Amino acid sequence: MGLAIGDALGFPFEGKAREELKHINLSCYHAGLFPPGTWSDDTSLTFITIESLRRCQGLNLADLAQSFLRWLKEGYLTPFGQAIGVGRATKEALLRIEKGVLPEKAGGTDERDNGNGSLMRILPVVLWYRREPELVMLEKVHLASSITHAHPRAKIACGLYALLCRGLIETEFDKALGYALDFGRKFYQKAPFSAELRYFEPLFDGSLFTWPQEKISTSGYVVHTLLAACWILKRTKSYHEAVTLAVRLGGDTDTTAAVVGGAAGLCYGYESLPANLLNELVKGEMLKNIAWVFALEAM
Repeated sequence: MGLAIGDALGFPFEGKAREELKHINLSCYHAGLFPPGTWSDDTSLTFITIESLRRCQGLNLADLAQSFLRWLKEGYLTPFGQAIGVGRATKEALLRIEKGVLPEKAGGTDERDNGNGSLMRILPVVLWYRREPELVMLEKVHLASSITHAHPRAKIACGLYALLCRGLIETEFDKALGYALDFGRKFYQKAPFSAELRYFEPLFDGSLFTWPQEKISTSGYVVHTLLAACWILKRTKSYHEAVTLAVRLGGDTDTTAAVVGGAAGLCYGYESLPANLLNELVKGEMLKNIAWVFALEAM
């Protein structure tokens, strides 16, 4: 639910400049014709993943891919019966699946295929496999990413976020991040990942947390989003503060706030979610019901 609120809070401001968002009132803001509380692809694909995990009692790429196709083609699990915010790489991969390409072979592997489309929806896979050994969880995370984003860099970003969120279930942010980076550095020092680790060096060496806000990018590139999310979580002390800062950084506001919101929900708990934003969510009761049943099964 923390992810859904972040997505809905950021959706009206996607693509806006940081300066423009500096002092604007973020609440009760319409995204074009969509009312406040409208969520986009981040929430749809996350909650579709939840339903597939429950239905199949684990990750089933064929089921998940067909459910994603239903979202794209039929508006399955959307606020208003249509897919909102469809990313290029995600759409191209799903159309390949529709033509018969196996889901594990469908995701893009080019340099340009390192957008946020798998990072934003990976959290349910983490939670479902959180009691399994890290190697099992990471294997499932990488497979889930591969449906739409199969480049090793995108998989590393998903894996580091997965390890962070796994840690946040048990401990506070600094310890969870330390655990994620220690395990992640060891795990990803092998092919095909080793050549990609340099893109995450500001996170590994800690220099990221000395950066001024001006240096933080929210471009929609998966590395930028992971770095921005960790920077935000380190600098904030509440759920609301974290997702608000994520939106005010501009750029890919819905996904940055969704990624931050999912992790911040684990940091601060369900009771930390602002009641006004929770109650404002379009089809909020449906989302809450899906989330609660998932929590009972996965947690």
